[in-house]
Amino acid sequence: MPNITFEIPSEIKKILSDHPEIKWDKVVTDTLWNYAKKIRLMDKIASKSKLSIQDVDKLDKTVKARLLKHYRKT
Repeated sequence: MPNITFEIPSEIKKILSDHPEIKWDKVVTDTLWNYAKKIRLMDKIASKSKLSIQDVDKLDKTVKARLLKHYRKT
């Protein structure tokens, strides 16, 4: 299995160091795997889409404008 290296804040490092009983590599691997499965599903769904990038941008702006209008009322 390949290795990966990344930086974490000191506060998180302290928490991890305080709990050596937890297999942190498994926690990270499981978390990455779950996220990767979601991305894979998203890619599969998006690959069947007939929307263009311009369609997505227009839809994005419309939804955000309506949400802003809706929540400004409350």
